[in-house]
Amino acid sequence: MILTISLPGDVQEKLEKRAEAVKWSVEEMATHLLDEALSITARPSKDELTPEDVVARILSLPPKPQNVRASVGSLSDALRESKPDYTFDLDEWRQEWAAVEAEMKAIEQADRLADGRE
Repeated sequence: MILTISLPGDVQEKLEKRAEAVKWSVEEMATHLLDEALSITARPSKDELTPEDVVARILSLPPKPQNVRASVGSLSDALRESKPDYTFDLDEWRQEWAAVEAEMKAIEQADRLADGRE
């Protein structure tokens, strides 16, 4: 079906920017957005969503441009050529992890007390 619509200038500009950001044509973006808008009424409420519904929704989203990196060559070459991150501080990490474990133990203790198990 061919549909011609007239959009206000600001809406057209937003549509063009969004399409450009994900490397889609304006028509593809408009179709995607229309499909999403029309599918909202057919979607179950958040309480009724299944894991499959959530995954389908995520898969239908366009990619975020900041997460897409084009490169030439193989992944193994890219990994070999990447520079290691020497900013990792093992002692600091161990302290942070100890704090996480202490918090988890405190939460578990509070849960046991709330459940009357202690």
